[in-house]
Amino acid sequence: MLKLFLCLFLLTFTCISSAQEKLLTADIRHRPPQMIIDQNDSFGPLKDILNEAASEIGYKIKWRIAPFARSLKDLQNGKIDIVPRVIKTEQREKFIDYLGPIGLQQKDILFLVRKGFENRVNSYNDLYKYEIGVKRNTAYFKAFNNDLKLNKVLLLDDKNMSSMFAANRFDIMIVLDKTSIEQAFKQIGFTDYAYANYRHKQNVGIYYGFSKFSADIKVKAALEKALLDMTQSGRIEKIYQQHNALPPTQKL
Repeated sequence: MLKLFLCLFLLTFTCISSAQEKLLTADIRHRPPQMIIDQNDSFGPLKDILNEAASEIGYKIKWRIAPFARSLKDLQNGKIDIVPRVIKTEQREKFIDYLGPIGLQQKDILFLVRKGFENRVNSYNDLYKYEIGVKRNTAYFKAFNNDLKLNKVLLLDDKNMSSMFAANRFDIMIVLDKTSIEQAFKQIGFTDYAYANYRHKQNVGIYYGFSKFSADIKVKAALEKALLDMTQSGRIEKIYQQHNALPPTQKL
């Protein structure tokens, strides 16, 4: 009987250890249609894609709902393994290995103003005249990110940005995620906004950021191969279609 209990204990311990070794942690935030938070639930194509790729190499993903600023900090210290849809910058490459891109997405940068003031910003140079609401730790485009002459008002998230703009705390808001900020305005019942004539046109790669300080960085190559296989087989396109979302264009 003692031997039986000992065997059961060792088997249980081995299973627990194995499960712990096969777990990756990932953050998700509200970025429709690619990532959607509904109360305490989360879904979207980028979540499904990572779950499937991890399964292909024998891992499971433990998801956490978190704002991007926290995710970025935890990628730096290795407390989180993976964050979907991280825009690639030189500064971030110091602590992030990028998986992908799984495709390219047209992601124009917009500038939000009050209705009737669309002519305030007709070119980049017009931005120097105004205070610009900027989401902390967000990468927009290189010229804007590195421009120290612009008068930028740093804000925490879309909720904070929408309420501050409604309260006339700054003149213009730079916008990366149009759907997300419009939902934030809807929640506070604010409709007095429009988009300036000037926009910065760009295509960005859709990457997953993998912390260089992750305890499981050894699986990075295998996970990237799984994502590449899904891209080439058309599986990623099908997952986007299942969510009624426009698939990214194929990486050139």
